[in-house]
Amino acid sequence: MNTMMARVRSLSSFTRLALALVSLAYLLQVFTPLRLVGDGIDYLLEASSAMDGGGFRVHGESTIRRPPGYPALIVVLAKAGVGYSWAIVALNCLLLGVGCWASYLLLRRSLQFETEVAQFMCLMTLLSSVMIRHVTYPLSDISYFAASSICLVVLLRAETDVLVRRFWRLIFVLPLIAFCIELRTVGITLIPVLMWATIGGQDGARKIVRWLWEHRLRSGLLLLGLLLLATVIIRRGDVFFASRYVRYNLGVLESRGILANIFLNLRLRSFEWGGLILNVSVTSVPSRFWPALQVVGFLGILVGVTGIWQKCRKFDSLICYVLGYGSVVLVCSWYDSRLWLPVVPFLLGFLWLGVKRFAPVNSMRGLTVGYCTFYCLLGVLALAYSTRLTLAGPRFPDLYGDGRLAATYRTAFRGETPANPNDIDPDVLYLLRRYEWRLATKTSADKK
Repeated sequence: MNTMMARVRSLSSFTRLALALVSLAYLLQVFTPLRLVGDGIDYLLEASSAMDGGGFRVHGESTIRRPPGYPALIVVLAKAGVGYSWAIVALNCLLLGVGCWASYLLLRRSLQFETEVAQFMCLMTLLSSVMIRHVTYPLSDISYFAASSICLVVLLRAETDVLVRRFWRLIFVLPLIAFCIELRTVGITLIPVLMWATIGGQDGARKIVRWLWEHRLRSGLLLLGLLLLATVIIRRGDVFFASRYVRYNLGVLESRGILANIFLNLRLRSFEWGGLILNVSVTSVPSRFWPALQVVGFLGILVGVTGIWQKCRKFDSLICYVLGYGSVVLVCSWYDSRLWLPVVPFLLGFLWLGVKRFAPVNSMRGLTVGYCTFYCLLGVLALAYSTRLTLAGPRFPDLYGDGRLAATYRTAFRGETPANPNDIDPDVLYLLRRYEWRLATKTSADKK
């Protein structure tokens, strides 16, 4: 027993030290040059348009697919006088820390993990390659991860609180849920969680089911009326089909058919889970290993679903959210591992529950230690590479990305003129000169 307690304390001390070191490495990313990617370019263009009085638009056109919450954060930074790349990354780092703290509370309270296990899963979250990549991008994912995790902490406590305390917690969380929806449309998956907490969780649900059964005729008519009303609102108000996201997925579903779409989505989700479980970027894996990656991802989905099924016996706000969020992501018709970013610590938790369901912990100790070591080592390498990019100086344009924006970055940072002027992306060049603090400071000095 003493030996076991000594091992637990040793693991806890190691995890705390590792968390501190990894946090310092994240803070170094504040000095990175502005790293632009597809959606990040549109977000900054929207923010620039809003700051110039044109509203949240891209080249004068509204973007229904992306809500304005994240560009609004950039505008707030700019109004505070720090609307530059270093502040964007610093905000991401701060919110990532908040999200990990909230996730720790959720893992402890909902999944009932020991302190050491929850801490280590937070460490694995920070060392996840998808987190490391996206903390340096001007994207909404990290902000949504933090805001949604705080909502879940409040809602999880509210569902078991007495009526008065529950009421005040719900009042507090309502604007935060609205903010989550403005950050990412998938934030609507917090609405069922809000309803679950409002009725008082499992105890409240049992009372409602009992009441509905006792008044089944009236409740059936009421439910039918609500469904008809919702149908009329959706069709007349064009609420559902106004979204480009919905129209795109419906178009894909119509062109491929239901069965083909199911198989394609399963393949895509297997790719994403394979990358998350092995902590690698699929684009960095040679194509000959993709089938193996899919197998790992598919098995991971099965294990994760087993863990979720285990947790469903004690249904709460966290499981309600993960089921809703996962259902939305499962029907996406494209590959993107960052879709899972806001739920990475919870997926790790459910995977652990699933593994424990299949085999005793003691018999899996060696395999578990080996996997965690492998996962964390790849995370450290990814963080080291990101730090190398951050501190690359004049060589940054040659190292960043896949080379498509290299000519634009060379023009912005070195003043080089490419042989083909079409290699320069005017939007990217404009954003670099506006948001990259080194270039913005230099431009302001030249104007003076």
